[in-house]
Amino acid sequence: MREVRNEVGGTVFGPVLQVGRLDALPAATPVTPASLPVDEGFVGRVAELAVLREFLSPGGEQTALAVVGLAGVGKSALVVRAAHLAVGAGWFPGGVLFVDAQGYQEDRRLDADDALAALLRALGVPGEAVPPGRGEREALYRSQLAARPAVLVVVDNAASADQVLPLRPAGQAHRLVLTSRDNLPVPRARRIELDVMSHAEAVAVLEDAVRAVDPDDDRVTTDPAAADALAEACGYLPLALRILAEVVADRRAEDLSRFARSVAAAHDRLDALAYDSINVRTAFDASYGRLSDDQARLFRLAALHPGRTVTVAAAAALAGVTPVDAEELLVRLRRAHLLQPGVVADEYRFHDLLRIYAAERCVEVEDAQARQTAERALVRYYVAHVKGVHSHLDPGATQHEVFRDRPTALAWFDGELHNLLPVLELAARNGWHETVRDVGQVAFRYFDLRRPAEWIPFCSLVLASARALGDRLGEGRAVNDLGTALHRQRLFDVAMDHFRTALALIREVGSPRDEASSLNRIAASYAVTGHFPEAVRHFELSAGMYRAVADAEGEAQCVANVAKVHRDAGEPAEAVAVYRRALDLSRRIGDRDGEGDCLNGLGITYDLLGAYDEAESHYLAALDAHREAGNRLAEMQVLNNLGLTLRHAARSEEALRHHERGLATAREIGYAYGEAISVRNLGLAYWALNRRKEAVDHLRRAAGLLDEANDPKSAESARDAVRRIEAEGRGLRRWLRRTSQWKKDLVSFSEYALSVWIRND
Repeated sequence: MREVRNEVGGTVFGPVLQVGRLDALPAATPVTPASLPVDEGFVGRVAELAVLREFLSPGGEQTALAVVGLAGVGKSALVVRAAHLAVGAGWFPGGVLFVDAQGYQEDRRLDADDALAALLRALGVPGEAVPPGRGEREALYRSQLAARPAVLVVVDNAASADQVLPLRPAGQAHRLVLTSRDNLPVPRARRIELDVMSHAEAVAVLEDAVRAVDPDDDRVTTDPAAADALAEACGYLPLALRILAEVVADRRAEDLSRFARSVAAAHDRLDALAYDSINVRTAFDASYGRLSDDQARLFRLAALHPGRTVTVAAAAALAGVTPVDAEELLVRLRRAHLLQPGVVADEYRFHDLLRIYAAERCVEVEDAQARQTAERALVRYYVAHVKGVHSHLDPGATQHEVFRDRPTALAWFDGELHNLLPVLELAARNGWHETVRDVGQVAFRYFDLRRPAEWIPFCSLVLASARALGDRLGEGRAVNDLGTALHRQRLFDVAMDHFRTALALIREVGSPRDEASSLNRIAASYAVTGHFPEAVRHFELSAGMYRAVADAEGEAQCVANVAKVHRDAGEPAEAVAVYRRALDLSRRIGDRDGEGDCLNGLGITYDLLGAYDEAESHYLAALDAHREAGNRLAEMQVLNNLGLTLRHAARSEEALRHHERGLATAREIGYAYGEAISVRNLGLAYWALNRRKEAVDHLRRAAGLLDEANDPKSAESARDAVRRIEAEGRGLRRWLRRTSQWKKDLVSFSEYALSVWIRND
């Protein structure tokens, strides 16, 4: 019997059939795939390119990388630029395979089977040799790659992992880079989340695109203000920038400033960001169209929130769902890059253009009643939480609401402060003036403790709502609060006018407690401007009225203010006795913040008496009290006062550290005057340490800040210190040790307590 054996010759694609002798199809001509799109019009992204370069370089451990971000953010352009650079560096001698998965166009979406077939053909496999099944195609695809040197595979516009995973090459030499609008679950893939461009990059994109059409078109360069406005109108989104640049290039004779104003004023900015068939709205449509009904509804309703960010709890209120469900929906919107993460956990924000798009969809889908229901629920959420904060700050409150403790309550208000005013403006636009007025009466404590800078616009809004209601008592309270906010900004004359107006309104209505509060504020204005007899008279009137209505907190505050008058008038012994009385009153009612105020005042007074150890112990106790109460403004004051006393005690290194902490606190709470005083104190501490250059730098900066903060006397004191440093040279240490000179130039930091806040009686 003749010997029979199988022989296979040439290059074989697919399975081998045992039919005696079979010669394979003729070998395909080896090809190096080079399907990478043209690299053109790329600007910026230096940091992201560096990450991609590191990933694509030979020898790396990771083999897959995803570039993700919202529609139009420039993902594809970044990857194409990085791929061209890598090919130019010779890192992929096996070539580049590029697939546009078109994942966000349902009618053109490329599934993995078709993508594998296309890639196999690109690798030189004849069409008739491409296997029919997914598994066989994957096996042949990886076999082809295994026979080649390093290959770069780019999958653009993928919408799901099943479009990507079958195309992932095996082997350490090859690389896969994908782009998507979603965070896809690709195992062990490095991820670059691409954000919008920086301001400088955005302007550079406009310049590049306009010059590409006409190299002599210099309007972007010669009108930087207009270019800035256009970049901002585009939300720094590359797609929008490129589209707008095309429109600008088409209007070669048009003044760029006029065009920028027309775009900014456009009723529908998304309509302005369109050129022929290319537009931003269409790009957003594709992402929005992939959302489930619940996701799309929350996306629309979130646009009703007028603030910069939306938390899980606020979103739950808007949509009428549980926080658990809201969080799940927000996470999905975040993964789809239709929302972006906020600064802190549990917080989300819109890109400017996506907010406009979501608002369009909301008006289109949700009727007016549904929108107002959502807005009402949002406002109620904020009202309940502000009242909850107040319940933790008011020593007279009988029960605490919403929050488990005072720090949690304050942290909520800190995080939502930037949203509160826009939400109240929304309430006012809807005519819910009672709500705005009521929030104003319970938010006072928070502002007085922590954030004086934001107080004036808040009080102005509350005042407008009280007037819209014709509520004379509410108007008087709001005018009083606005005066307090102005007083904190050292606008004493304007503040006094407000206090007198408020007193007249309150007397017209007849509210003894509110009248006592007004008298206390008027007295504080007299005291801070040096009118001590008038101050004491009004403080005593106020204290008597507080006693008459059994308001021990108000009485204690007035007594503490009288003690401060004695201290400022150069009567420290009398001040100590009166402070002790006020301290006892505050402790009796459990008012830790009032207790801290008295302890701080005692610390200043003991410093004046030269009892530095006594002063220090009282300051440390005041710090504990104010920190427990959450009073950041008073904490900043005490830190500065402690620093002064430590310098008086020749402990200047320790003093420096306390002034630095005081400065950091002032900046955290946005208190400009506190920052100015802290910088001045730092300058003087450096002077005491003979660090003259740092001293002069800080004192000069402090003088400017103090001028801006309406304290010319302290500003001149800082300038005088600079002159002394420059004139006295090495003799400064002897001057510094003269206690009387320190007392003349270094004023301790405390303020008259202006009010007792309205309670929910």
